[in-house]
Amino acid sequence: MLEKLDFCELIDLAVYDRRRGDVTRPVERKAEVKHGRKQCSLFRGGYDLISVRDMDPSHLVLHRVDGAVIDLGGVKGYQTETRRMGGLDGCEITVPVSFERAITFEIGRASRGKDCGLLRDFATAGAAKLPRDLVYPPDGQDSARVGACADWVSTEEGETCDPAVEVEVPTGAEAVIAAGAADPNVECAVFRDAVRMAFGPDFAPIATPGSCYFVEPKHRLQIEAGATANGGAPGEWHADPNKTYKDHQLITFGDSPGVTFRTQDDREFALYASPLGNIDVRGHVRLRIVPEHERGIKDWDRSKVVSDLDVGKALAVMDFVMATHFRGPR
Repeated sequence: MLEKLDFCELIDLAVYDRRRGDVTRPVERKAEVKHGRKQCSLFRGGYDLISVRDMDPSHLVLHRVDGAVIDLGGVKGYQTETRRMGGLDGCEITVPVSFERAITFEIGRASRGKDCGLLRDFATAGAAKLPRDLVYPPDGQDSARVGACADWVSTEEGETCDPAVEVEVPTGAEAVIAAGAADPNVECAVFRDAVRMAFGPDFAPIATPGSCYFVEPKHRLQIEAGATANGGAPGEWHADPNKTYKDHQLITFGDSPGVTFRTQDDREFALYASPLGNIDVRGHVRLRIVPEHERGIKDWDRSKVVSDLDVGKALAVMDFVMATHFRGPR
C-alpha cells in the first residue's frame, strides 16, 4: 500500500508555483526514510517548506481526536493548528488511508507564521493523487469508532465504546442504580433529557464499560455521567483523605444530599449525589464536566478551566435528574 507510494509526488509543485509570490529561488523535493517510515520534504534555500510522511500508527488516534474534520476536495482530512505566544506555530493535516494508517502533511520551518490555507492547498492536491480505494469521503467512517464514539476525547480505539441506545429507566432509586451498574445505557437514559436541555442538542450519549459520556463534535466540553450501585459513597469524595481535590461542598439536589468538588487545576468539576438519602451509603449518581481544547486548535497559551456557566448548567442537570428519577420513597 504505502510502501509503493512515491511521497514526493504528493507535493504538487504547481501549488508551490501558485503560492510562491515573488520568490524566485529554486526548490527541491527530497525523499527520506526516518525510523523506517517514508517521507518527503520541499526545500528552499536549505529550509523545509512542506513535509509529507507516513504517520506512525500509534499517533493516529490522537490526530483523530485533536483534529478538525475537513474536506480536501472530497477526501477526509483532520487539520490541527498549533498556537503559541499569540501566533500560528504549526499546522498539520492528516489524511487517513485505513483504520490504522495515515499520511500527514505538515508546514515546515520556512513556512511558519503562514495560515493553514497554504498547507491545505498542498494537502488537497496531494490527496487527489492518492488511489480512491485508500481515502475516505469527508463523512466516512475511517476508524473503529462508530457514530458518536468518533467524538469521544480518549485514546481508546473504539472497541470499548458504543453509541448509547434508548432504554427505559426503572422506577425507584435502588432499581435505577442496580440497572445502571449492569448497563451504562441506563446511566445515559437517566441523564439524556437533562443534558440535552442544559447543554444543548449537540451532546450525544455514548456507553463505555462503567460510564456514560456525553460528547460533542467540537470537543469543547466532555461530560461523564453515572448512576450506579457499585460506585463508592459520595461522602468518600467529600472526605478526600489524600487531598486530591479542592473546594469540597456539601449540597442538596432536590431532596437528595450530595457533594461537589474540583480538581486542583480547575480542569474538572464533579457532582455526586446520594440516591439513597445518605452520602455515607455506597452507591451514587454523578456528573463530571471537563473542558477540552477545541478540535483543530492546540493553543498552548490558553489553559482550559471549568467556566461558571458550565458549573451552573451541571448543577441544573443534577437537580433535574434527582427530582425526576430519585424523588420519593427509596
